[in-house]
Amino acid sequence: MTNTAAAQDFIARWSGVTASELATAQSFVIDLCALVGVDKPHPTPEQNYMFERPITFTHGDGSTSSGRIDCYRRGHFVLEAKKLKAGSHTKGFDDGLLRARSQGENYARSLPAAEGRPPFVLVVDVGTVIEVYAEFSKSGGTYTPYPDPRSHRLPLADLARPEVRERLRRIWQDPDSLDPARISAQVTRDVATLLARLAKSLEAPSPQSAVRSPQSAVRSPQIIHQIRVKTNTSKHK
Repeated sequence: MTNTAAAQDFIARWSGVTASELATAQSFVIDLCALVGVDKPHPTPEQNYMFERPITFTHGDGSTSSGRIDCYRRGHFVLEAKKLKAGSHTKGFDDGLLRARSQGENYARSLPAAEGRPPFVLVVDVGTVIEVYAEFSKSGGTYTPYPDPRSHRLPLADLARPEVRERLRRIWQDPDSLDPARISAQVTRDVATLLARLAKSLEAPSPQSAVRSPQSAVRSPQIIHQIRVKTNTSKHK
C-alpha cells in the first residue's frame, strides 16, 4: 500500500469514531505510529516510551497525588487523548481541548527533573483532530501552538498531506529538528555559504582574463535562486 493510500485508509477508518477515549485512544496512537513510520509505544523498565506512564503530582501544601500520561516519549512529547462529545465546531469542543492542553502541560511539568521537559505536548481528540504545542527551551514554560496558532490544529483529513505526516514523524523521532531557532541558524549558515560562492563567482576578472567565464555567468543566477529557496523554506517550516 502506498503512503497516500495508507493515509486515506487511516482517515476513513478513524473519522467519525464515537466510542469512548478508553476504548479508542491506544489503538488510534498505534495506527498513527504505523502511518508515520515510527515504533509503537512499548513498556520498558525505564518507562521512556509507553502508554499510561505513571506520574506523581506534588502540591503546594506538600501533599502528592498520582496520575497517568496517556502516551509519553521521554525527551519528545506528552500526549493527552480525549473523545469529546461536543461537536467539533462548537465552543464546548474548543474548551475541552484547552482543558486537555492544560492537563498535558501539568503532566510535562510534573515529570522527574532528571528526565527534563519534553518539547511537545500533543492533544488528540480521537477521530477528529490532533493539536500540537511546543516549548523548545524545555524549562517548563508555556507550551504555545506549533507551528503557529492558525495551523497547530490538524484535522484528521490533514494526515493525507505528506508534510503533515513528516512533521509528526519528526516529533516522534527528532523533535529538536523542528525548533525554529535551530532551523533559522542552519538556514543562516547555508545562506552564508551560498553568498560566499556568489561573491567568488562575481569576482572581477584577473588581468589574464578579459571577460568572466561563461560558467560563472551561469552559476550566479543559480546561486541566487538557491538563496531565495533557502530563505523562503525557513519561513514555512
